[in-house]
Amino acid sequence: MKKLFIITILNLFFFGSICAQETTEEKEITEEKEIIEEKEISVERKNAIGFSGGTGFGIDYARMLKSDKLYVTAGFNALLFSIDAIEQEVSGENLLIDTELDFKNFEIKLSYHPFANAFKLVGGIGVFSSSNTNLKTTFKENITVGDVEFTSEDSGSLNVDVNWSKVAPYLGLGFGRAVPNKRWGFAVDFGTYFSSSPEITLDATGIIERSKDQEALLNESFKSFKFIPYASLRVSYSF
Repeated sequence: MKKLFIITILNLFFFGSICAQETTEEKEITEEKEIIEEKEISVERKNAIGFSGGTGFGIDYARMLKSDKLYVTAGFNALLFSIDAIEQEVSGENLLIDTELDFKNFEIKLSYHPFANAFKLVGGIGVFSSSNTNLKTTFKENITVGDVEFTSEDSGSLNVDVNWSKVAPYLGLGFGRAVPNKRWGFAVDFGTYFSSSPEITLDATGIIERSKDQEALLNESFKSFKFIPYASLRVSYSF
């Protein structure tokens, strides 16, 4: 009986020591995790790589200049888009319209946070390697002029080419930091590039060749189209 009592006491002591040791180890691990998390939070991240989509797709590098206030971003954006054979009726005739957008630019932007939140004001400049819109129009069916019927191939085509200036300043606003406080961050931007009036060239063939005379009138009509709008959703990784 005495022997059984001693064994029981020893077992209780042994298992109690193990439980106490495990509790101490768990507490130490938890404390170490908290210390690591505090260190990660206290680290001021000053660089980021960003990927954006919206009015085109882009990639950029951002650098913090002043904590939570001022950031600089250098990036590249591209918008390549085309649709063929859009059907449109004009003056009773069915037309087929092919359209193509080709915008590529390198940019440098400064984003400033005037308040203690994610709202920002953005300014910068874009250098466009291409800023072109092209429209080509042809007749879908045969057309009749007087007593003469023309096939869609013989009737000709109208080609409109629109180009903006190569360098354009940018102004905009948004939400989200260029270099997020945490490892990953999101941001939205809205703004516009301020370009010069577009240069429009008109080329026509076939029976609509005389339409080339309207080139000057077309340039005058689009003289006020000096804005290239921009909107994006950005995902960034800071380090």
